[in-house]
Amino acid sequence: MVKIGRNTPCPCGSGKKYKHCCEQKESAIKEKQLPPGKFHYESGSYGGADRGFMPSIMGYKVEGYSLKEHLCLVNPDMIFEDEDTASSMAEKHLSAAKAIVDNGGSPQNFALSLRHEGYKGLSDFQVVSN
Repeated sequence: MVKIGRNTPCPCGSGKKYKHCCEQKESAIKEKQLPPGKFHYESGSYGGADRGFMPSIMGYKVEGYSLKEHLCLVNPDMIFEDEDTASSMAEKHLSAAKAIVDNGGSPQNFALSLRHEGYKGLSDFQVVSN
């Protein structure tokens, strides 16, 4: 993961310098204890045909031989007319984040990578099967 300079524009897109925007939040994320256990992530899309599709990443907690929905991340800054484009964008971002961990990065670096791409957590989400 590339180190962000304190005086560079914040990757969140606010237009502020990193040190005046997200530096403290991200320092807290780096130090935060993550929930114990193993997780599995899948790319997809969130939204609908009438309002557009956003890239999304679903996080599942591994519980024995099953997966339980744990979190849903959505990139609200990217809205596409078709579901496939949104899903492929999410897959691209998820692959890049997984590569960070595969190259020795921490789970916190994984989370920060997705944050820098614009993903935000949804507190209330619904899973719809096709």
